[in-house]
Amino acid sequence: MTYYNKQELITLLPEFVENKNIMKIRHIFEEYNIVDLAEIFNNLELSNLVFVFRILPKTISGEFFSYLDNDLKLKLVEMLSSRDVTHLFDNMFSDDIVDFLEELPANVIKKILASASKEQRDEINALLSYQEFTAGSIMSTDYIELENTQNVQEAIQVVKNEANLADTINVCYVVDELRNYLGVVHLRDLIVSKNTVLVTSLIEETEIFVHTDTDQEEVVRKLREYDITSIPVLNDQNRLIGIITADDVLDVLVEEATEDIHKMSGISYVEGSYLKMNIKDMILSRVGWLLILMISASFTGTILQIFENKLSVATILAVSIPVIMSTSGNAGSQSSATIIRSISTDNLSLKTDLLKVLKKELSVSLICGGIIFIANILRIVAVSGLNSFEVSLVVSLTLFISLTLANLVGASLPLIAKSLKLDPATMASPIITTIIDATSLSIYFVLAILILRI
Repeated sequence: MTYYNKQELITLLPEFVENKNIMKIRHIFEEYNIVDLAEIFNNLELSNLVFVFRILPKTISGEFFSYLDNDLKLKLVEMLSSRDVTHLFDNMFSDDIVDFLEELPANVIKKILASASKEQRDEINALLSYQEFTAGSIMSTDYIELENTQNVQEAIQVVKNEANLADTINVCYVVDELRNYLGVVHLRDLIVSKNTVLVTSLIEETEIFVHTDTDQEEVVRKLREYDITSIPVLNDQNRLIGIITADDVLDVLVEEATEDIHKMSGISYVEGSYLKMNIKDMILSRVGWLLILMISASFTGTILQIFENKLSVATILAVSIPVIMSTSGNAGSQSSATIIRSISTDNLSLKTDLLKVLKKELSVSLICGGIIFIANILRIVAVSGLNSFEVSLVVSLTLFISLTLANLVGASLPLIAKSLKLDPATMASPIITTIIDATSLSIYFVLAILILRI
């Protein structure tokens, strides 16, 4: 049969659907990437999508459904019969089902759960009960479980029987008769071992696991640290109840990175695509921080009012205020961004790492501040002449002190936030800039009074 590139599929697939060409549609779904096909169908009419779902093999339709946009999933479920929904969920992984259900209103969830088997309902309800952003909320219950009393031949048979139902078969998870977690066995080791060898002798990675209440960022850190593609999830009795795979972690990384970028820019995090986000949610995500920052900026205005008469004496003092505020604010943002990233990658903490961080940031500040100090004196003298040397000294000294202080504050606040169980990203650019602006101006005018005697 003819091979189509992606651009040709975008044109031809809707035609095949419109003409009800079942054989060609089924062939395309068997031969082409399911993610690309889902992207094409996100732009088709709902009636055509329902038709396709009813002619596809059930093993394909479940995976296809998981890659559609959430609003399209909801409309599709409302159009499908209870029997179709049951078949759909029979061929989806548990974590994909839960991800979908979490976005739906309660009345729709009830309808969907009514179509599920009792086993599915129990499994879904259990997963939905875990606190958001924890390992329990993103784990899958579809994995290969082996018993420590089995031999290699028996274990391979289990893998064959359950391969189509599991998220991954590269790693199998071993438990004892009470379902206590013992460790993992790699499929490679099962294949190369003799049939009579006991599974328990092949167990590895016995200490690498997370619990259901472990924060999802900690899950990401462990997967990265140990360079593994999946990690077991245990309950509070150390019994195996699920796994988290690399594809789940990629979703978490995108969510966490987006959330941190929003918070560092003074925006409350809102899930979903920008293009599909409604105006109300966008306003609510921004206006609160704008109000907070506007009110906090009044401290800066108060300082300017207090020293208003000093500004009138030396015009160059007023001209240099934007330079001081922007430079120190940028320095604080640089150090906070570095530390927030290091908290995620190196697991920095206030108790063990604060002194190391402050020592390093102080060294960086002294060198960067020294360079800025000299450059700014040369800049002002070059523009205004030697008679402005004292003013240039005030401005440059303020820059040096403010930059040093900004780096130390920017490095400390995220660590303090983490120790208080807050998101370190909330202590990023907007808050740090506001603090540094007020502090820098205070330093500036005190130095001006002392050195210029105004």
